[in-house]
Amino acid sequence: MAPRRSGGGGIFISSSSASCSSSAFIATSSKIYLGYFATFFIIDSALLWIASRLLFKLQRGRPLLRWLLILSIILTVFDHAWDVLFLVLGECSITGVDLSVKLALVSSFLDVVAISLLVGVVMVSLCKRLHHIANMAPRLIAILHGLWAAGFACFYFIAMCLYAAITTKQLDFSSSYGRRKALASLVMGWNGMMTLAGVVLLLGMLSTAFNLVGPLSRCRHQKSSSLSIIVSFLALSSVCFGASFLAHQILVYRMFWKTTSVIDARDGYYALVFLNLFFYSSTFLFALLVTVSPAFSDNEPSNDVHHPVPQQLAYALPVQQNPPDPHILLMQQNAQQPYPPVGMTQPYQPTQQHPYHPHHNTPPAPYY
Repeated sequence: MAPRRSGGGGIFISSSSASCSSSAFIATSSKIYLGYFATFFIIDSALLWIASRLLFKLQRGRPLLRWLLILSIILTVFDHAWDVLFLVLGECSITGVDLSVKLALVSSFLDVVAISLLVGVVMVSLCKRLHHIANMAPRLIAILHGLWAAGFACFYFIAMCLYAAITTKQLDFSSSYGRRKALASLVMGWNGMMTLAGVVLLLGMLSTAFNLVGPLSRCRHQKSSSLSIIVSFLALSSVCFGASFLAHQILVYRMFWKTTSVIDARDGYYALVFLNLFFYSSTFLFALLVTVSPAFSDNEPSNDVHHPVPQQLAYALPVQQNPPDPHILLMQQNAQQPYPPVGMTQPYQPTQQHPYHPHHNTPPAPYY
């Protein structure tokens, strides 16, 4: 997405227009951008309404996922509204070129935060949860994809800082050799950082797509579920978003800093701007559907684990014990009392005496 209006190197606001009624939006680029921003403002506003209803009113999804998704789409909607407002103000000559350029920086940094949040949700949170459902290694995949997402966000933020410096240099109308050399160095650094961010995003999304589809393909109870279908679309949309982001940056550099190829790259640039906006919205939509899916929110790590409910019912029944043996009770009661003498037909012989056993010998008579 950002930088969209200028690609980091040019401003599409027509400062020569006298009034809104006569010459505003004469440039084709201004009309295209106004149509893009207005269209996706409506689309992303609808996604924001759907997300707020599903995530908060129905209380589905985990709290961290809910807030990250909502914050991402809120920033995107605000970004589109900002673009539409100040594009119109610039075309009507209400804001000057200097102010318009500085206001464009706000939109660029909003893009950094919004895209980074969505990338973090898809790469880390969703992949970790799906690995958790499939009884795989969620912590390992969270660490690996966390590095991808953090690297992308870091490179993207550095590139936007360089873009702010480039914008400041462009407002300086000095044509000295030192200024031109410094500007060229900033442009090279910005292009390198943006290209690196695009490569990291694309590689990370390829890994994410594999780790989104892989766990569900190993779960027999999830292969034919609706969650598996939604995850497949999410994987495809994520890869397309990463590819369009990288292609957009490559074409931006050619179009605004390689002036010989502006005409040839113009149509492709407008198409990539649209695809970048579209795949962001589609990635958010499928990420939202995965988050609110009952199979994603309610499943435990595995449904193949046998719960010990029948055993609990079996042990819950009272176990009937045999009545106490009266011989044992009698023995316990008279354990400290001597047994009365019993008449014997033969004289007492110690060698023939055996220890008393309640189950084999006749119990002694009660002592009164």
